[in-house]
Amino acid sequence: MEAMEAILKRKSVRSYKQEAPTDEQLKALADAGLSGPGGGAVHLSVVQKADLIKRINDITKAAMLASEGFAKERASLPGYEPLYGAPVLMLFSAPDQNGLANCACAAENVLIAATGLGLGSCFLMSIKSAFSGSEGPELLKQCGVPEGYTVCCGVIAGIGDGDKFSSANRKVRTVNYVK
Repeated sequence: MEAMEAILKRKSVRSYKQEAPTDEQLKALADAGLSGPGGGAVHLSVVQKADLIKRINDITKAAMLASEGFAKERASLPGYEPLYGAPVLMLFSAPDQNGLANCACAAENVLIAATGLGLGSCFLMSIKSAFSGSEGPELLKQCGVPEGYTVCCGVIAGIGDGDKFSSANRKVRTVNYVK
């Protein structure tokens, strides 16, 4: 699949089969993520331990339910799980204030690469709450996040399994050209 085709076909997948991507696919995703633009350090943790992913999911869901607005509404949906049953969670972390931009660029590369590889993926910001609470330090350690780094965002990946929890109303995005 060509780059533009992958960019235009990319969508957020919110339901996964338990079959994990191959080691070759995961390496390709990691390579794509580490090739993202940015001027600072980015660390990528590829988490495949089902019990650790479930723990991060549960802590994230509890934080969402304790919040207000969209996050609480979403987490209150019957059967909703923030990590959507994905077999792989990729965490992007950085040591400084430019980290969010650098990590988001790296994550976007992974999202496009996943589409090109025929995998489903979804960008996540809600997982940050799992690492900022009381269990955060231990989770960071278990995920191999370097000391002094903060989780900025995540990407879940796997083999898509339908359109469960898809967002029907995307925000309008516009462009104008000034010549």
